[in-house]
Amino acid sequence: MKQIRIHGRFGQPFGEIAKKIGNYALEKGHRVQVFNAFAAVRPSAPTFAVVRIADEEIMERSTSEVNPDIVIVLDNSLFTVGNVLKGLKPQGTVLALGVDKSVLGDKAGIELKQLDSYFNDNPSNVEGNIINALKDLAVVS
Repeated sequence: MKQIRIHGRFGQPFGEIAKKIGNYALEKGHRVQVFNAFAAVRPSAPTFAVVRIADEEIMERSTSEVNPDIVIVLDNSLFTVGNVLKGLKPQGTVLALGVDKSVLGDKAGIELKQLDSYFNDNPSNVEGNIINALKDLAVVS
């Protein structure tokens, strides 16, 4: 099972991105769960969504203790405001735009995959560009 946690701020399309990833994985024959975390409903409040993708039945039902393989960060200020790397597996991957490896701090073994190149051709296709990055990571085929 692969777990993806998508961090954003209230008002950003993190929930839509999670749904699109889930729908794409379903179309490819995988089992999927998608959860939006419930947080304060105020503009710019940090929040997240979780996507689980597996070939077998997914028994996990919680978003409180997630150990993602991949963390996607939509707002780079969240690297300093909250712990977006919490629970990330030791060999996990962070996807973000316009940042360098310094945002990972002392987290050894974690890979940073910059999304910048995915947005060069079609910057408005956020969901599609993130799905293409996940395809390159062999998370969804």
